[in-house]
Formats: sequence, C-alpha cells, structure tokens
Amino acid sequence: MGRCLPSSTVALATFCMLLPLAAGWSDFKPTTPRATARRGLRLRSGSRPWQPGLAASSECDYDVVVIGAGPAGCSLAALLAAAKNPPKVALLSSKADQRWIPNYGCWTEEWAQLDAMYAARGVPGLMAKGVDSQWPDTDCFFGEDADGKLASEPEGNARRTLGRAYLRVSRAGLKRLFYGDDSSRAYDVIKEDALGAVVGTNVFAPYGSVRLHPTPTELTLAASQRKLKARVVVDATGAESRFTIRDDRDKEGYQIAYGLECTVAGAGVTDTHVGDYARSKMTLFDYRSEVWRTTNGLSESKVIKEPTFNYVMPLSQDVVFFEETSLVANPGVSFQECKDRLTARLASQGVAITEVLEEEFCYIPMGGAVPRRGQRLVPVGAAAGVVHPSTGYQLGRCLASNVDVCAQILDELQAPAASFDPDGAAGRILGRTWTPQAIRQRNFALFGGDFLMQQDVNGLKGFFSGFFKLDVGMWAGFLAGWKDLPYNEFHAGWAARIVFGVVFLTKLPFNVAFSMVRAIVGYTLAEGPDLVQSVTPLLGEPAPFSASNDFKANAAGDRRAKNEAAVMCGFATGDETGDAGKQ
Repeated sequence: MGRCLPSSTVALATFCMLLPLAAGWSDFKPTTPRATARRGLRLRSGSRPWQPGLAASSECDYDVVVIGAGPAGCSLAALLAAAKNPPKVALLSSKADQRWIPNYGCWTEEWAQLDAMYAARGVPGLMAKGVDSQWPDTDCFFGEDADGKLASEPEGNARRTLGRAYLRVSRAGLKRLFYGDDSSRAYDVIKEDALGAVVGTNVFAPYGSVRLHPTPTELTLAASQRKLKARVVVDATGAESRFTIRDDRDKEGYQIAYGLECTVAGAGVTDTHVGDYARSKMTLFDYRSEVWRTTNGLSESKVIKEPTFNYVMPLSQDVVFFEETSLVANPGVSFQECKDRLTARLASQGVAITEVLEEEFCYIPMGGAVPRRGQRLVPVGAAAGVVHPSTGYQLGRCLASNVDVCAQILDELQAPAASFDPDGAAGRILGRTWTPQAIRQRNFALFGGDFLMQQDVNGLKGFFSGFFKLDVGMWAGFLAGWKDLPYNEFHAGWAARIVFGVVFLTKLPFNVAFSMVRAIVGYTLAEGPDLVQSVTPLLGEPAPFSASNDFKANAAGDRRAKNEAAVMCGFATGDETGDAGKQ
C-alpha cells in the first residue's frame, strides 16, 4: 500500500511543483511530446514558398489564425500575407468558399481612399476590381418643398441632390481580391469552424474547446477535433460572435432592410427615371410616405411611428436594386413590413416589379459597447463593434481599421516566441482599433443612434433635412466617422464634435432641435458621462485597451520569497536566483 505523507509535506511538494510556473520562468516547459500529425485538416495553401522570418514558432502551427471568412477576415489575412516579412496565417471557416451575400454601398471618395491605403500595403485593386456600379451624384427625398422646407398634407416632393458620388461594391470582385484562389493565395485556408463559445472573460464552453496557454492559444476544430495553436487568434465572425464578449447588447438597435434586385415595368418607368428615381443617380434616402401609408394593408399609424426609407441603386436599363430600410429600431421592424411598404411605395410611383433576381434580408446590430477588456481573442470588424452606431455603415470602417490591426500584429510578432505575451498583445492590437480618441468619437455617435431610435417619420425627415444642410465635410465625416477616412477631421476631436453639434442644432427644425436638447439631458442622466466626455476635455480620456493587462505587473507577487523557496526545494541555486539563497 502507498505510504501517506503528512499534509504539510504534500503542500510543500505541491508548492515546489507549481513554483516554476508561478515564478514565470521562461525555460520551464512541459515534457509531454506535442502532437504533430496534421492529417484530417482540410487545408488549402497558396503556392508561394514559405520564407523564414516571422515564421510560426515550434510551439505554434501558425503565427495568426483568423476565424471567419467575410470581408473583415479575408481583408486582414490578405494584408498580413502581403507584408514585407509575412507571418504564417490561416483563415478558418467551413464557409470560406461561399459567396458574400450583403450588398455594400460606399461613397466613391471613401473607397478611393481605401484603395490607396491597401495599395500602399501590397493589396491593390479596390477601385479596379472591387466596384460593381458607380453614380456621379446622390439624391434624397425628405418631404421638402421647393424652398427646402418640410411640408405635409400634401407632402413635399422636392429632390435634395447631395453633390457626392456613390458606388456599389462588387461582392465577387472584392472577395477575389482578398481571398484569391488556391494557386495564388498567400495564406492557408482551413475549411472547418472553431469549436466553442465564450461564457465569461477568457472562459469557453465546452471545456477545452479553446485553451489559453502561456504563449500560444489553442483552438479545436469542430469537425475533425484537431488542435490548432497560434500566437494571435483573430475573431472575424461578425456582430453576434460566439468568441467575443460585448456588453450592453440589450441597448443595441437593429437596422432591418428588405432588398430586392429586380426588373420593373409600369407607367412610371422611363428611359431616365424609375418612378421618382433618376437612373443616373443613386438615391440614398426616400422618407416620403403620405401617399401610400394606407395602401397594401398597411397601418398608417405604424408607418408614422416606425419609419422606413427606400434606398435605390439603378444598375442598368433593365435592373434596379431597391432596399426598404428601417435605419435603427429596437425591436426591429419586420422584414415582411419592409417588403409590403416597398411594394406600396413603388406602386404609388407607377412602378411594378416584374422579375425578382435576388432578395436580401439585411440585419445589422448597431450600438452596444466595445469589446470587454482583457479578452485573449482579438475581434475585428463587426465583432469589434466597428459598425457605425448611428448609420449602420461598416465596410469602409472595417477595412480602414484592419490596416492598423495588421500593423500592430506585425509589431507584436517581432517579439521572441519565449517572451511573447498573448494577452498583452491582444490588448495592444485591439487598442489600435479602439484608441481612446476613437472610443470618444464612437460614444458621440452612440447618442445619435439612440436619438434616431426615438423618432417617428416626421422627426427623421426633420433630422436628415437639417443634417444634409451642413457643409459636406461635416455630414460626410459623421457618416464615415473613422480615422484615415475622408473628412474625419470634422469629428476626430472633442472641440470639432462640439462645433458640429452646435452648428447642426441651428440647421434643424425647431421641434427636432428641442427634442434633441431634451434627449441630450435624458441620455446623460441615464447613461452616465460618456457623451459629456466625447464633447469636452473635462473628464479626460477613456482608459486604453493596452492597459487591460497592467495587473500582470503585480501578478508575480513576492518573487524573492518564491525564489528562496525554490532554492530550498532544490529547484535553483543562489546564483540562479540572485540573492534569494542568502536571505
């Protein structure tokens, strides 16, 4: 029979066994052989020979694993692979080969800026390959009369022309640019999903699905159950990710849109117009509703209380894309309601749909908090809360933010494998997306989204009628709202935002301006000082994400006492632990 040891002896032995880990000794490594078999991975890699440099360490299969194969994941993988000394990158998704579904629109000026940013980093072609259609100008309808004043009963039909070009992104072209094909791709694609879901900060279920080792992070592949280790793991799986915690999700609004690419006919269809919509322009907003509110089984009170607008892209003489959109609401407007309103709206303009080529059901969560601090997996794109809280614009913001994310990942991977701190790296990488300045700017837009959710159709018509009376830099900068995108200088600092707010109030109809002032007070009382911090210097800056792991500086405790115990246990000598043996 085994001999029983006194409890004090067991405690000391346990302490001595755990001591090297607690002391943070980098040369203490488990001796269990690491499995190296790769059989069963559905892997596709580019044909470019692998070059030494930032190659994955012996502990890791990859330097970077990106979970998710949408625009956020593929653009980041492409940027990393195009670096001068590219890391070893894998993109992880069972749906990697599937086409991208959403229709993306962008201001031409923004897309050209992104094109230049990506070309400078070895990924050229956003303008040449990533554009489907372009329009030299953009129209809006807010129920204004010829003098630009809001009118009702009858509703005004004046066209507001914005003087700014717009484009539709080519989904297929953009994916080819970032994802490529098996012969040209410079990163690996593993056609499996990662197992697990986050249930607390850095805690995942089922147990063992995601393991956070001192240096690498280990994922489990859902289908094959294989393990995959990487120094940096990026979550690009979207706004409702299973791998990233974003708090205050209950405060989100939802942009709901029913989209339709179709052919049309009717008395309102001419060579130059489809109903009221010029074929030569894109229509960003049509908020008019008086003439059709009671048709097609609609409830007039609901149309007024839960407003929607039409978004129109004439694609050819035969094909038009319409999208009836609820800008932001909680709960969201139903897709069927949007579809019924689109049918009624078009019928009121003498337009009938003759053939449906494609339907789109657009669902965009907006608002909520930025990701919780201290998480090991690094979110990007919608998973990081990059979606504009007031407008739902996201693609341009995502692509711009990924440029900074890529640069920080490359910086972090310069650290020797033995001293690499994945938690500190994660905080610094996410901190490039959410700088204190970017958080303040987002908090300003969060109030905007909250205010828009409270407005009926007349409130929204008044809001946007005033909004587009601002100078183009002011309104365009708010719609983009991201560093390195055009006109962000009108919103990047607290002083610029307070100027924007004051000028904007002067452009609004009195009832909307009064409602906004009242909302500012109510929002501040309910939500705290974030809005005030965004427009004044009084409350300083939000804490940087890079500070998320500052607690580690004190986590080691009293190293001298632990080193002394190590010497006494025979794990170390006085020479190895400084003066510990002499104490």
